[in-house]
Amino acid sequence: MAAEPDVAWLECAELTKAYGGVVALEGVSFRIGAGEIRGLIGANGAGKSTFVKILTGIAVPSAGSIRVDGSPLRLGSPKASLAAGIAAVPQELMVAPTMTVAENVMMGHYPQRGAGFLRRRDVRRRTGEILERLSVPVRPDDVVGELPLIQQRLVMVARAFSFEARLMIFDEPTATISPREVDVLLQAIGVLSARGVSILYVSHRLDEIDSICTSVTVLRDGRVAAELTAAEATHSALVEQLTVGDAARDRRPAAAPLRPAAGEPLLELDGVGGAWLDDITLSVGRGEIVGVAGLSGSGAREILLTVAGALPYSKGKMTLGGKPARSGNVPRAVSAGTAFLPGDRSLGAFAGQSIRFNVSLPTIAAFAKASFIHRKAERSAVASLLERVALRRDPEAAISSLSGGNQQKAIVARWLGARSQLLLLDDPTAGVDVRTRPELHQQIRQACADGAGVLLVSSDIDELVELAHRVVVVAWRRIVGELSGPELTTPKVLAAMTRQEEDVPA
Repeated sequence: MAAEPDVAWLECAELTKAYGGVVALEGVSFRIGAGEIRGLIGANGAGKSTFVKILTGIAVPSAGSIRVDGSPLRLGSPKASLAAGIAAVPQELMVAPTMTVAENVMMGHYPQRGAGFLRRRDVRRRTGEILERLSVPVRPDDVVGELPLIQQRLVMVARAFSFEARLMIFDEPTATISPREVDVLLQAIGVLSARGVSILYVSHRLDEIDSICTSVTVLRDGRVAAELTAAEATHSALVEQLTVGDAARDRRPAAAPLRPAAGEPLLELDGVGGAWLDDITLSVGRGEIVGVAGLSGSGAREILLTVAGALPYSKGKMTLGGKPARSGNVPRAVSAGTAFLPGDRSLGAFAGQSIRFNVSLPTIAAFAKASFIHRKAERSAVASLLERVALRRDPEAAISSLSGGNQQKAIVARWLGARSQLLLLDDPTAGVDVRTRPELHQQIRQACADGAGVLLVSSDIDELVELAHRVVVVAWRRIVGELSGPELTTPKVLAAMTRQEEDVPA
């Protein structure tokens, strides 16, 4: 177990947070000292985001307290958290690209003189001091949008530090940068630590946790499951912590799907690359479910978007149904028989329209006669599809009136009606209830039994292991491994996803 810091700058006692009847965080106690770099890890849904939201004042805990430097922190107030020295650097790139470095760094607390006029000289001077202290190699007058991505991210770090931060929270900070740039960011974090700033480092990249953190806290099901010293927090130990508690996860489920006999390839990627991908080669056969596992920013979702025609590629070739597919062409991809189910349901549903409209959209031409729509035939077909996915609601009701899980069912019904041959699924059960999840899984399996192929990206590793015939692992925009048969288990997929950078092929 990790030793408690001799002097804790921040202390959390018995933090609990419930959303309705769902407990997201339960009895979490936490201490961090000045200059300490604490890793925070846990599976999706473990409570990491909720904990960070409470620290930054975005969420109010249902119970518990926080003390900063011995004084109580006013909870539920972002302003109070920032004033106490707690600042976060989010995963998303959040800069004003047309403004200067100085304007970005001092945004929200510009030095001003009488009548509210901006003291630009002081803005540049103060920014220059911060950049020098953090060893950030940019100038105050540089335009942020013209800087390399890693330097734009360092500007975000400087902005958080400019609020005289004493605890900086980094949430998946390397998700969208290259391996070379990771070292630059980690060096900047080391500089902050050396200056006495406490760091909470939230990441799925276990090699980074292993290399930079002086201690690690593991959250599981909303509770602190373990606290480890740097010596204890080896890569294998962290993987074990993330998969502990269910011996069945170490082996393939008894009902795991067997890989079908080689059938007609519905999708073939041969050396596909570009701005988002690098030399991707994979195939999906008829009746086959191919899973794609990868951390945020790895390129896993970009594979789906490329196949769907939403992202262009500049190298390699792609065939759909045996025919060459044009880069960046969504209509061609749809006409070739692909169906894309996005992880963000707001991108897949027309919120202001009825369930019937959303379900029949890709097949509406089948119900057209001259310039009229045969509504009776359309309603009958939609009713049949809704019955197939066990969605028992009035087809004329607005799709926005449905729960998240039922909206997902309606979108699945849409593509079942279109008889799509290749289903591109992005986190198909994210946010759905426990009863709807197996129903959607059954529809995916049935689509394969009917001859479709599936390319499945999921942040839920258990879902990949349960559904997929094989899983390819993506890191740094490349495929770095493939697992199938007895090797396809949750711990082995997780280990492959979080492998050390030096293990990734050059």
